[in-house]
Amino acid sequence: MKKAIFCVLDIYADWKFGYLAGQLNQSKERRVETTSRQSLVTSIGGFKTQVNHRIDQLPDKINLLVLSGGDSWSTDNQ
Repeated sequence: MKKAIFCVLDIYADWKFGYLAGQLNQSKERRVETTSRQSLVTSIGGFKTQVNHRIDQLPDKINLLVLSGGDSWSTDNQ
């Protein structure tokens, strides 16, 4: 099974990857999961998201990594 990981940092733009995630999830050969620095993040729109993996605990095999837009890319992060 191919794995697509969506990186959703706190204050992520929830509207930026909905179409892509929906398209990828329509196939039984692909699995869409999320990652972040925290276990729970909040989008710009206020959606709370419980992520599948912390960034420091990602699986060894990932076929696609998607970086979501948002306000956290312009802040001083580690």
